[in-house]
Amino acid sequence: MEGSSKPAESRTVETPIGTFVIDLLTEDLGGVYPGMRRYTVEIHYAGQSVYHYVINSYEQPPHTLFSTDEVANIVFGRLIYDIKARPEHYTKALPPVRRALPGAAYDVVILQGSPRQFGNSATLAGWCADEASRQRRSVHIFPVHEMDIRPCSGCYACYNQGVCPVEDDMPAIIKAIEEASLLIIATPVYTNTVPAALKAVIDRGQALHARRTLLSTPIAAKGLLIAVAGRPGPEPFECVRSVTGAFMRNIGIHPAEEITVDRMDTRQDVRAIEGLEDRVRAAVASLLKVSGETKAHIG
Repeated sequence: MEGSSKPAESRTVETPIGTFVIDLLTEDLGGVYPGMRRYTVEIHYAGQSVYHYVINSYEQPPHTLFSTDEVANIVFGRLIYDIKARPEHYTKALPPVRRALPGAAYDVVILQGSPRQFGNSATLAGWCADEASRQRRSVHIFPVHEMDIRPCSGCYACYNQGVCPVEDDMPAIIKAIEEASLLIIATPVYTNTVPAALKAVIDRGQALHARRTLLSTPIAAKGLLIAVAGRPGPEPFECVRSVTGAFMRNIGIHPAEEITVDRMDTRQDVRAIEGLEDRVRAAVASLLKVSGETKAHIG
């Protein structure tokens, strides 16, 4: 939810081509992270927003030369002089600050975390997609290892406008999850956690947390984890469960169910495990029914 916003300073600037108003706004986002504050410098001309600069206190690393509020005030002061010097530079209206993300919407989004194109996780993802189609739901599998997903840099810039500044394939995943009824993660266990490409997606999901928080947009999707491990027993899945569960809760999805398959070093092929395909399909069908009822209730 947006924090309370108030003008810290406002200035009217008269120029040969008209009057400009420049505001410095401060917002308390302590409800998102302890002590977080956001500063926005915005210029208005002819009733339209023509410039904005946003920075939050979590962007500034320790021991920087200027604090966040000092940076905002420096920008505010310099823009006053710049408006006077070249007012024609500040006359074009800006698009909405928190813009829509590119990409398509689907009822079911599947993050296929294995780099093996025809491996067991891919088979499990395929079963999920087929069942979603049987339930007359749109579905898309994201093979994350084939996508350009860069690591999160921890810049916190997504808490300024609800958009990650990194230009890669991640916005399409965020857009899809925003609109989904069901998020499925199909993954192998790599060194007691998820593969690197999937972990990058999970970390970059922080931008979706920012969008959901700042834009007050709840996510109605349910979550399903399907994980396979070579070793026997529950221990290999503990970290995977923790990582994927934290990811889902962080973006407003409460994991509803999980299916774990161990001993794959000896079993080899999930297709040979009796009853597993039926179990996966039943879980997808059940969660889609629950998700549909939840969305209808919210609507």
